[in-house]
Amino acid sequence: MRNRINNLIAGIARGNEAALNELAWLISARMLSVARSIVRDRALAEDVVQESFIKIVDKAHRFKPDTNGYAWICKIVHNTALNMLRKTKPTADIDEFYDIAASADVAEASAQSLAVEQAMSVLSEQEKQLIYQKYFMDFTVRDSAKAMGLSKSTVARKIAEAEEKMRKYMTGAGQQ
Repeated sequence: MRNRINNLIAGIARGNEAALNELAWLISARMLSVARSIVRDRALAEDVVQESFIKIVDKAHRFKPDTNGYAWICKIVHNTALNMLRKTKPTADIDEFYDIAASADVAEASAQSLAVEQAMSVLSEQEKQLIYQKYFMDFTVRDSAKAMGLSKSTVARKIAEAEEKMRKYMTGAGQQ
């Protein structure tokens, strides 16, 4: 399979349209799966796959035949998905996403939601964004680091600090 993908990429670099069609038939479902795991939306993931094929055609001449073509393609899809997320930032304000409490009791859920909202108010905008990415978009530390232009260690530290700020606020608020 690895050799087949590598040969198809080499064919694409030579302008072979049949190689592109075969590659699409062979791995487009896997590409869609990678894209969906990042963008969490099927329509957007389909756009990512289309954009990724354009990049594959444009960059096929740079592919090194002795490397893993499947990994190369997955990296293109991954980066394209992250770029697409940056372009299509959530239109809703992050402050609107406080309904994370899952409870059958509406009053309890409302109280929990209010507590989380108040706890979020002590965070900086960057911290709010990192918390949003982690808990609502299922970003990994690596994804957030790439999206925010920070190192992974900085992102991990900032998330831990934000969670600690929220924990302290909620613990203090619960004792009053």
